[in-house]
Amino acid sequence: MAWIGRTVLIALQFILAAFVAGIIYGFIAEGAFTLAYIFNASFSLGAVIIGIALIIMIVPANFSFDKLTDASTFTERYYIDKHSKKQKKAYGFLFLGLLIIMMSGVLQLILAVLVR
Repeated sequence: MAWIGRTVLIALQFILAAFVAGIIYGFIAEGAFTLAYIFNASFSLGAVIIGIALIIMIVPANFSFDKLTDASTFTERYYIDKHSKKQKKAYGFLFLGLLIIMMSGVLQLILAVLVR
């Protein structure tokens, strides 16, 4: 359960960074404060992280042969050890990207009510 709290904090940090980048870009492009660039940047960041997670899932894990590798230990070490660690990392990135998008959507809905 500790990883969920850590992932939420990381997602909030990414959202904050995207908000700052969106505000800076909004002031440069429009010359005034606008929320449109903030949420586009945040949703794009979430989509990029989801894309990275999908690439990590698709690309095979790297494996280096050593003196103790034979036909029986190759499958055990590759599929059980390397592949499972890689999949766990990919699911973490996928959860982070989805969390960024969901939290940005909720923040957009809240700010749409507050800022008119």
